[in-house]
Amino acid sequence: MRRIIAFLVCTLFLAGTNDAELVITDEYVEPTIGDFFQFEMIGNFFPDSIGKAIDEEKYLRVEDYDGNGMRMEVTGKGETVFEGETVDYFAMTMTWDTSFTLYLDDWMDDGDGKEDIIEISTVSASEMWQINEGLFSLNGTEIKNINKMEMTMIFTINEYEDQTVLVADSIEETETELLSTSNNQPNEVRVGDVWTESSTERTTGTSRDRMCEENDDDCEWEIEDIDEEETVTTTSEVLKEVSVTTTSAGTFETLEIKDTDEGEDPGNYSLMYVSETGIPTKLLTYEGGVMDTNMQIESYRINDLGVCENCPSVGEDTDGLLGELPALPFLMSLATIALIAHRNRL
Repeated sequence: MRRIIAFLVCTLFLAGTNDAELVITDEYVEPTIGDFFQFEMIGNFFPDSIGKAIDEEKYLRVEDYDGNGMRMEVTGKGETVFEGETVDYFAMTMTWDTSFTLYLDDWMDDGDGKEDIIEISTVSASEMWQINEGLFSLNGTEIKNINKMEMTMIFTINEYEDQTVLVADSIEETETELLSTSNNQPNEVRVGDVWTESSTERTTGTSRDRMCEENDDDCEWEIEDIDEEETVTTTSEVLKEVSVTTTSAGTFETLEIKDTDEGEDPGNYSLMYVSETGIPTKLLTYEGGVMDTNMQIESYRINDLGVCENCPSVGEDTDGLLGELPALPFLMSLATIALIAHRNRL
């Protein structure tokens, strides 16, 4: 599954009484270089999903998982030409790296009864260009994504008294440009709303892969050029208001928003939970109906709103501050893309 990167809903929640309906509306927020959002991974869902994708029957456990989350930061502003017109844009950079070790039960079926090991490390960096309005805008459009993803897998295969070590490397460098897009999202979003976004993009670049024995200096890369055009239509539905309890921030009243790509298996979707104060409390993604990602916001800085990582923690007495914090489900969508892209490389 490959989700088209799109800024889905970039909004503020309206705070109200406990009986008030949760509503998303639009408000201008000036993007400032240095604005950032840090997300943390919860549980072992991601490495477990990798292990099961490699061999569900043989997979035993994960160890040494660093649990690193994703950071997104506004890193630049400028002018560019889009659809024949000069437009202003700001650049947001996403960085994410993580590592872990997977254990499998006699993976090669050699009968030695020993565990085989796969050490995995991934590094991803993307620069996304956004035009129209401010940092969080219902009318924002992402026109370019410059992406580099690297994965290294070290296989330690035990066979009785012998041991073989293989190293697999994969590097993908791409640039994706928006060709056309349409979106019928309402100006205000509440329970029961359903809308679609359809985007056509062209992706160009290269993919390099190799697998060889450890310390093989003659190991060669297999290089493949990438040049593809794809249209993806995503349906978003606000399912319900629900109480969500996060690991560090407590309990929030949220809207549950489900995203599904057209043509995907019904069991492949994501759920975003966004609080009435504007906090995107959690993102869950599902593959074949089974959860494979659980992440939540950890820290942030939004200069235009005077919000920073050193402010009081979420859940403390922050009246007047959190009521102005923008919801960030578009960032959650980007996280989904990165995680799914890494998994598909397997």
